[in-house]
Amino acid sequence: MPDGASADTRHMRRFAVALVLLALIVAAPASAIIRPQKGMSGVTLGMTKAQVRAQLGSPIGSGGGRLYFALVWVGFRSGRAVEITTTHSREHTGTGVGVDSSEAAVHRAFPSVACAASGGFRRCRLGSGQPGTRATDFLLGHGKVLQITIQLLPG
Repeated sequence: MPDGASADTRHMRRFAVALVLLALIVAAPASAIIRPQKGMSGVTLGMTKAQVRAQLGSPIGSGGGRLYFALVWVGFRSGRAVEITTTHSREHTGTGVGVDSSEAAVHRAFPSVACAASGGFRRCRLGSGQPGTRATDFLLGHGKVLQITIQLLPG
């Protein structure tokens, strides 16, 4: 062997490298976690536009008081983030609920969620829905989550 390593040692090194690479591929970044009533993608309600850009980089678009990024869009009121929305399946809660989850999965993860028909869809909401409070909405169509929004409701 040119480098003095045995075949077993080389195989062990390759196996270790493969495990590390697999872990990097499989592990979801912490920023992809949805924190109901708080935020997602590392963005929290109340952040300024500068803070959101520092977290997510340059937006891919903007308009209507929103900044659009690859995984989320963020709405602002008085210069502060008041709405964070995703339609991307990469975003999920710590319990695994996200876009494409079933309504039953939402109920299992959040027993206090209230669901009702909403304009041809179903909306499952965490929070009271009272003005000035935080809410997390799961918009469902055909029994699956299509969109998740965390918001500070206008007071």
